[in-house]
Amino acid sequence: MRLLAFGGDRRMEGALAAARRAGWETAHIREEAQQAIGEFDAAMLPWPRSFEGGRLIGGGLDRARVLEMADSAALVLHGRDVAAREMRNPACSFLPDEDETFLRVNARLTAEGAIARAMQTMDRALLGSTVLVTGFGRIAQELVMRLTAMGAFVIVCARSEAQMRLAHAMGAHPVPLAQIVPACAQADVIFNTVPAQIIGADALQALGQDTPLIELASAPYGCNEELASRLGVRVRIEGGLPGRYAPMEAGDALFGALERAFSARKKDGREGGKQGDEGDDES
Repeated sequence: MRLLAFGGDRRMEGALAAARRAGWETAHIREEAQQAIGEFDAAMLPWPRSFEGGRLIGGGLDRARVLEMADSAALVLHGRDVAAREMRNPACSFLPDEDETFLRVNARLTAEGAIARAMQTMDRALLGSTVLVTGFGRIAQELVMRLTAMGAFVIVCARSEAQMRLAHAMGAHPVPLAQIVPACAQADVIFNTVPAQIIGADALQALGQDTPLIELASAPYGCNEELASRLGVRVRIEGGLPGRYAPMEAGDALFGALERAFSARKKDGREGGKQGDEGDDES
């Protein structure tokens, strides 16, 4: 099997290393190839986004050229900013967001990196601290598991009764989002995983002067950044943590998703099947 990778950061290096360990031949393109690249079975573009300003992230190729070069593969892993309809063969499109195993590993790496960033930002230990986690998707669940084990008192602001019951079963203190203001007033640190501005002006004003807000969701994030800045709240935008905190492991997880999808399609006797373009709620 042969994998052709385009651009990317150190996470792509991790994916290529994992591919070689699995016996795949690999090639990595950042700029226009000076010679024919030959045939390949699968292609990998940067994830969670593949392009910035019409150019390949981690390379100089333009969007149309990258998609043209990748389109001859049976499977193309790409970012959330690429739609299957942009490809000549939409059936080759694959988003790792469709792979639950990948999403769980990515959530674990995100949680680990987020806790590391919090420990670098706070002036006290997590042991004995009161931690507020907003939302209760994959990343929030991984955070709660680790934070409770570290001896933190964890408050979870969740959307549904089912989420609150699960949070309680995991050792956290669940409260509805309607109680986010008093929850913020108690917190020594906040981890937001909800891509919606649920932390309003009253909640921001309730925060202690030294309480950092670790932002793990995608835009528009959990609060208004401009307002938070005016109020002196320390907001840390920490999207894409796996690619920065543990790029080799993050790349390994990406290749695992590609390999599982490639094997499944090969087993089904087809070169590809259309995947959806919807990403996870969290980044």
